[in-house]
Amino acid sequence: MNQIQACQHGRWMELAGWSVLFLRETGSTNDDCHRLAEEITGEFVVWAGHQKAGRGREERTWFDQPGSALTFSVLLRLKPEETACLGRFTALGALSIIDLLKTDFDLDAKIKWPNDVLIRDKKVCGILAELAWQGFLPQSLVLGIGINLTNRAFASAGELRTPATSLKAEGAPLTDPESFLEKLLEAIQRRRKTLGSDQFMHDWNANLAYKGQFVPFKQYQGKTGVFCPEYVNPDGSLTVSDQQGERFSLYSSEISGSSSET
Repeated sequence: MNQIQACQHGRWMELAGWSVLFLRETGSTNDDCHRLAEEITGEFVVWAGHQKAGRGREERTWFDQPGSALTFSVLLRLKPEETACLGRFTALGALSIIDLLKTDFDLDAKIKWPNDVLIRDKKVCGILAELAWQGFLPQSLVLGIGINLTNRAFASAGELRTPATSLKAEGAPLTDPESFLEKLLEAIQRRRKTLGSDQFMHDWNANLAYKGQFVPFKQYQGKTGVFCPEYVNPDGSLTVSDQQGERFSLYSSEISGSSSET
């Protein structure tokens, strides 16, 4: 641990039973986790005061300014029973955040499938899950999470696909990020125990954004369309209906704009 700590210019701490490496500044906490996973046994967390090369889906940049966002990644060693639930890990992070926002700040949040947390249809958090494989078997998973603490987090981001917000803007200034992170890690542990359950899927669907509304979707085959989200399936895919009432499931897609009521 001491050698790794020295080369990372950070400090280790214990939060909620997790070993947490705090770095004042780094490129990407997800990249740090992948690298350290080869040197450290067990599960751990990398938390950065500022990320210079944070990323989201499709290698999009995660914008933040020092002190404006809570950015961290959790390295999970997959249990055999969890390999059947790989499509649920992004929701594991999202539901844990929703739990904490409700209990600590009385804020209602929703999950914009597949990987964002919204407050009042504005993005407050992004999540990126990345697998590491050994041959054909998944070995570990990095769950990267970025939460906007203040509007400075996205002030330099330019035009955004989804309007953004922050905890401070929603009336919930985070005065103690370390305590919040500790509670969030506890929430992740609790939710993880239910990962394969029907209750997990029920809660995911109960907190799904834009149900009953037609929203634009970007599909990675270059197609776009306007569909109505109906429910998330156990494998993490999303069943939607089109304007003719036909139902089908989406896998590699994302909501790409604001909603309109049906």
